[in-house]
Formats: sequence, C-alpha cells, structure tokens
Amino acid sequence: MPRSKLLELQSLINRQEQRLNQLQELLSGQSNGLSQQQQQISQLRQELQTAKSSLASSGKIIDEQNKSLMSLSAELKQEQRRTRRIERQRLLWQIVAGSAVVYMVLKE
Repeated sequence: MPRSKLLELQSLINRQEQRLNQLQELLSGQSNGLSQQQQQISQLRQELQTAKSSLASSGKIIDEQNKSLMSLSAELKQEQRRTRRIERQRLLWQIVAGSAVVYMVLKE
C-alpha cells in the first residue's frame, strides 16, 4: 500500500477519533443533563406529593371547621328562639300584671 494512502487513512482515522471524542463528550454532557433533569423530576414529584397531602389535610380541617360552624349556627338559632320565647313570656306576664293592677284600681 502506498505511503500516501496510509497517511490519508491515518488522517481519516484521526479525524474519526476526534469526531468520536466530540460525540462522546456531547453524549456525556447530555447524560449529565438528563441525570439532573431526572433528579429535578424526582424532587418535583416529592413536592407534589407533599402538596397533595397538605391539600388533603387542609380539606379535612375545612370540613371540621364547617361542621363546627354549622353546629354553632344551630346553637345560635336555638338560643335566639329561646330568647324570643322568654321575651314573649315576660311581655305576657307584664300584661297580666298590668291587667291585675288595672282590675284592682277599677275594683276599688
């Protein structure tokens, strides 16, 4: 084989090795980037899971507070009815007492 052909093949091999090295470096960089992205995805999944748990917990708290508010509202309505009943009873007794006084005055 002529020397020029050997040199040409050697040059071609060197260029191919350089290109292969460049591609390996590029692949290594992309692999590192992919690894970092996978870590970020994993971290985001954990944060999402934490957020879901927090949301579920908040939902339970809101439900409990809603039940408490409903209970307090029912108690308040009952207390208002009781207060109105007592006021009506007082008014009735005032009318009865006033009527008795008027009757006594008119009787004399």
